[in-house]
Amino acid sequence: MMRSNSTYKIGAIRRAFTLVLFVFFTYTAFGQVQVKNVEFIKKNFKNNKKGYKQAVKDIKQANYYYNMGVHYYRYAVPFYMNAEKFNPDNARLNYKLGKCMIYSMYKDQAVSYLELAIQINAVVAPDAHYYLARAYHLTMNWEKAKMEYNVYLQTLTPKQGAEIDDVRRKIQECNNGEQLSQVPVRAFVDNLGDSINDQSPQYHPLVMADESEMFYTARTAAISKKVKLDPRDAEGPENIFVSYSKNGTWGSARKMSDVINAKSDNATAGLSPDGQTLYTYRISNNGDIYQSSLGANKAWSNPQRLSKAIDSRAKESSISVTSDGRAAYFISDRTGGYGMGDIYKITKDDKGNWSVPQNLGPIINTEYDEEGVYVTPDGMTLYFSSTGHNTMGGYDVFKSVYDSGKWSAPVNMGYPINTPGDDIYFTLTANKKHAYYSSDQKGGKGDMDIYMITFLGPEKPVVASIGPSALSGLTANITDVMTSEAVTVISNKALLKGVVVDSNTHKPLLASIELMDNKKNKIIANFNTDSLTGEYVVSLLSGVNYGIYITAPNHLFYSANIDMTDSSHYREFVKNIALQPLEVGSHIALRNIFFDFNKATLRKESTPELQEVIDLLKKYPAMTIELSGYTDNKGTEKYNLGLSASRAKAVVTYLVAHGIAAKRLTSKGYGSAHPVATNATDEGRQLNRRTEFKITGK
Repeated sequence: MMRSNSTYKIGAIRRAFTLVLFVFFTYTAFGQVQVKNVEFIKKNFKNNKKGYKQAVKDIKQANYYYNMGVHYYRYAVPFYMNAEKFNPDNARLNYKLGKCMIYSMYKDQAVSYLELAIQINAVVAPDAHYYLARAYHLTMNWEKAKMEYNVYLQTLTPKQGAEIDDVRRKIQECNNGEQLSQVPVRAFVDNLGDSINDQSPQYHPLVMADESEMFYTARTAAISKKVKLDPRDAEGPENIFVSYSKNGTWGSARKMSDVINAKSDNATAGLSPDGQTLYTYRISNNGDIYQSSLGANKAWSNPQRLSKAIDSRAKESSISVTSDGRAAYFISDRTGGYGMGDIYKITKDDKGNWSVPQNLGPIINTEYDEEGVYVTPDGMTLYFSSTGHNTMGGYDVFKSVYDSGKWSAPVNMGYPINTPGDDIYFTLTANKKHAYYSSDQKGGKGDMDIYMITFLGPEKPVVASIGPSALSGLTANITDVMTSEAVTVISNKALLKGVVVDSNTHKPLLASIELMDNKKNKIIANFNTDSLTGEYVVSLLSGVNYGIYITAPNHLFYSANIDMTDSSHYREFVKNIALQPLEVGSHIALRNIFFDFNKATLRKESTPELQEVIDLLKKYPAMTIELSGYTDNKGTEKYNLGLSASRAKAVVTYLVAHGIAAKRLTSKGYGSAHPVATNATDEGRQLNRRTEFKITGK
């Protein structure tokens, strides 16, 4: 049965009266005395006309920002604060100041001003108790927040269904926050400081695997103290910045070149695991994702639209790609989803064609907003932010694991990673010891800031030990600069990085690096070293036997084998590689030539390495070479000489069968002669068991 308008009016009057009584008894119960409201009129400030004039001017400026909307509230705060110092007993001023502080770096101070506003005038504004609840909520005063939300709830009518749902959801967020904050996770959360953050928003950090470089988005609003300000400017344009880390400290950021930052808004959207592809967001067609490749001299190419498979008339805002480039996860608010922004997946076939995007479904996506997707390079763990699920307020970071053909129910990453504010754009480093994200938590520089998370791991951490397979890539033309101590976290990654130089001149080389899956005889990734510095970074996942090939014009290639099939702990290797010029006498070890145990039978995992030798010999048809076999010192020398000779001959036979003239090839077995490492350890013996390639003529 429909209720009449008069009935609604009576109900509203009763609710207002109940509210006044509730507030009166609540505040008097706590011993708070009613404060008289002092209006901003001349007669109240006869003794300080100059102060009154300045306060009115400050209020006018603050009101201008206030009326422009929530994104400008933080700019109103200092002007309201100046006026409040002059007249602290004005209810409306305290209400506006407290409300604006909720959206500023002064969140933790908002409570006192809103409490005072209500104390001065119980009905200072219809939503005063809502904002007091928000202030309590953001400062994690869960019980008081719920109490104030319920007070505000009593003032709403059935016609205000959307507001009722919002308040009830926020009460549930307080319940979630109360539970999560009682069992904090073992992690430190640190603001990156003044070199990165300021009063403008900084967000969506993208960090190189070794934490040497970070890209992020910042708005560069130039808010004038003058009254005139174009509301269309909002918070200023988005631009992409870069910062470099030295000894664990992030340096002062700089805006990236105009190639990356076009005239329209430009934002970070994602970074490939090898750091060679930067994905950016631009406002075109409602918002699309572009990609840029890292070329010579660390110059980024002109961004191009990523794929027609992703593009739509909707907004696509962030993306994360697996290490093999075969799968990508992205955010889109296209029609047919479950909420505002949803997570979608596309896959690439052997011909390089992308599939039709698939929504990840209701286990991951909610009726609210999902944003900031990040998938681990192996494609098995998904991190994203959501205003749905069991958030404790705003966006929270969630984690889901792919198992048995489906994604697990998302798990809240917990407090202190998540807060009652917005926590978004989570990205994990290679060692999984650090993560970076954006948050507007209290204590920040002004708006969204970038923070580093340090995971402390279990109380009794497992320390990884180094095994022989992990070091099998070491040869005479590598200088092992540093192998890091095992970190206190378990990870399915290793990081190999260093510098490629010419062995004679020691100058950096622009070299090509190819990663192979030896068992599948499949190229996983291709990328280049930096032409100025020769630096490279390679992320390696567990479960793969890697062949690594580094080539440069007029140089012998370098090969390494890193077997990650049984690895579960993170290690970081820093190795400098000296490529030898194509000269008579130059030689390399072929670390991806494999034989059956105590036999001269080539295993199929040797195919990629053998193909590298074939390609080199075909490129230089006058070149002649010797294939040399070596063993460790176990067994008799006669046996070792025979085995090493047979293995070298087996390589020659393979090359001849694949089109290389026999007259260009010789083979010889050296047994245990010329060891490159000690034979006293398993690791050393493994390095001594090798096949070498030496140039004998050009």
